[in-house]
Amino acid sequence: MKKGFLLLIKYIPIIQMVGMLVNNTLYYFDFCLNFARISNYFIGNSVIMIILLYICSFLFGYCNWYRIILFANLTSITINIIDTIIRLPISDKQLLVLYYSVCVLFLFIIIVNKFKCSKKASD
Repeated sequence: MKKGFLLLIKYIPIIQMVGMLVNNTLYYFDFCLNFARISNYFIGNSVIMIILLYICSFLFGYCNWYRIILFANLTSITINIIDTIIRLPISDKQLLVLYYSVCVLFLFIIIVNKFKCSKKASD
């Protein structure tokens, strides 16, 4: 049971990031909106959940890449909150590109971090 919980905690941020990108894409193209709304409840993300996962990352000793994914999720949520409250002066397409850019940027940071760690381990 404990191993299942640890695996679930480990992969929730990745599932959330993919879920947010899929939902945003479905909303942009007005495709299957009922599915997008339902999946938003199941795969949705919140600041409280990110704080809980961040604390769990220290308790269970997860790597830095895990926290980078959490920060990417937090960045996406922050953009969403700012757009909801202030209404950013950009189009929906530009907002979707911004979400994907955040994902790609943090994925690049993770890859660079992973190569640095593996290079240090081999030295």
